[in-house]
Order: sequence, then structure tokens, then C-alpha cells
Amino acid sequence: MTDEKYNKLIQAAVPSKEVRDYCEKIGRNFVPYELAVLSCQNTLLSYSQKHALLVELVPELRAELNANTRIISGIYKNSYSSAEIAAEIESYISMENKLEEYLLNDSPGNVYELELEESASYRMWPYSCGVFSSIDKVYEKMESEINDFKDSKEKILSFRLRKYKIDDRDNYVYGKFIPEKNNPYKFQLHYLDSSFMVDEYYNKHHDGFENLLVLIPHPFRNGDIIRRIDDGLMGVVCNLQNDEVFFESLQVRERRGGDISDVGIPADYLEDERFCYDHLAFFPTLCEKVDIAACKDSNPAMPLLEACATVMKGNGSFEYLFHEWNKYIDERRMEYHRRYY
Repeated sequence: MTDEKYNKLIQAAVPSKEVRDYCEKIGRNFVPYELAVLSCQNTLLSYSQKHALLVELVPELRAELNANTRIISGIYKNSYSSAEIAAEIESYISMENKLEEYLLNDSPGNVYELELEESASYRMWPYSCGVFSSIDKVYEKMESEINDFKDSKEKILSFRLRKYKIDDRDNYVYGKFIPEKNNPYKFQLHYLDSSFMVDEYYNKHHDGFENLLVLIPHPFRNGDIIRRIDDGLMGVVCNLQNDEVFFESLQVRERRGGDISDVGIPADYLEDERFCYDHLAFFPTLCEKVDIAACKDSNPAMPLLEACATVMKGNGSFEYLFHEWNKYIDERRMEYHRRYY
């Protein structure tokens, strides 16, 4: 593989510049099957972008000198050679092409259920846009919703589309449309799923090449404030002292037969407006460090995030910090009532 091609593929597979620079610093290079797995896990890539990258990786896998003999382990103890992964990728692309064709083409006896996910903090669940008899009517509704949001302070995060037979909702094909980075009013198909086609694929193809384990060195440490590239969520890294501890925990889970395909950096995520928090796992390749000094002073979450990071570095927790924060808020409320009532 040429350096030019590798640089193109690694930027798609690992969108975080922090992680790419760190890997380059310690000499960690990614082989073709790892680039393929990481490309599949990159939520920034559209459906067509991901497939174009995978197609480029197929000849690279087959060109490896030990393509037919080198064994790569999967999370469920299944094994593949590089040549088998190339065949898996082609089967995977073929399956997703069938899903796309099924989802975006009308067929007798099927209906479309459309939902909208927006950035409003008060809306806990996606908003139902209705059930439609054709894909053209779905597109009309999506266009109408996009126009309604153009003058709103909120934004559309995604459209969720489910197609099924009128009397059989459990057998469906599902697609998720996400706005383009440079054009928030143009949506691309980013994700496909199915209750019947995908099951058939995985029954024939082990656990799927996209679930192969790829260990990703990263520069993040306990107390670092991180931002997810794709959706802007910010959090404080917790319970992560170094890469060795992180990788050791993965190996323990693997030995126990657990699914380690979705293990990410453990972090506590702060919600700006309501000052509540949640525990999440941020995938390393989708994270960047946040420089507090570069953030605007008008953002009320930033001082609190900085305090959270300080607590985390001392092996504290959000629970303690928010207990103290709520005590402060209660005192201010009491002071307000004494003064004005």
C-alpha cells in the first residue's frame, strides 16, 4: 500500500487527529483489515463513502503474502484469514446494497414509518412524523420538516426510517439519515439495519468482519475533557489511568467470552443546559481533547467541566461534584427568597 493511499484511509478510519498523531508518535500502523473495521465503526462516514473505502481495501487484503494463512480472531472466537475478510467485505457490501434497494424502493403491501430526532433538550424520544404509503411521500415530509427547522434555534439530528409490511412490523428494514457536515439541510443515508436480512447474513458469515477487535492506542487520561467529533457531546474521562489498564480490561472481557466490540473510553458526559450528567463510553477514534482556554467564557458548562476534570484527576466522581453544586444552588435559592419574600 502506498503512503498516499494509507494516509487517505487512516484519516477516514481514525477521524480524531489526536489519536492519529499519537499512533504515529509510538509507531502504531494499521493493517488493511483494521482499517476496514475502523471505517465501518466511523459514524461520520456516509453509507456510500464507507463502501468506497471498503472496495479499495479488498485488493489490499488479497495482495498480502500470507492472505490465505494468517489467522485473525473475532470477538466470538471465530477466525478469519485476510482473504476470507476480503470475501466477507464483498458479502457485507452486497447485503447492504440489497437493504438500501429494499428501503428506498416502493413495494406492494409495505409502509414507511418516519421519525425525527432533534436537538431540543426537553424531547427525550424521537418525534413521530407519521406513516406513509410511498418513499416519495416520505421525502416530501422530510423536506417539509427541514424547511420548518430553518428558522428554529433547534436542529434536526437525524431522520429514522422504518419499512415493513402493514401487518408485520417486526420484519423491517431500518435506515438513519444524518445531515452533511457542510450542509445541515442535506441528509445522507448513514446506517442500515434489518430484522431479517442482517440475521441471514450473520448466520452465514460468522460474527461479521466489522466486529473484529482492533485495539487503538490513544492519548487520553483520567480527567481529560473530551469532545466527540460527530455530535459535539463533551465529557470528562473517568477511571482510565493509562492504555495498559484499558487494554487489560478488554483482555479480561475477551477471556470471559464477552462482547468487546463496543468498548470505548469511559467518560461522564455533562449536559449543558440542565447540568445533569450520564455515564457513556466514547469510541477513541471519534474523540478530541478540549482546550478550556479556547472555549467561550459565555458557555456556562465550561467552568463546571473544568471543575469536573479536577475532581476526576483526584480520583473523585461526578456524584460528589454535583452534590456540592446542588448545595450551592440551594443556598442561592434560599438567599433569593430571604431577600425578596
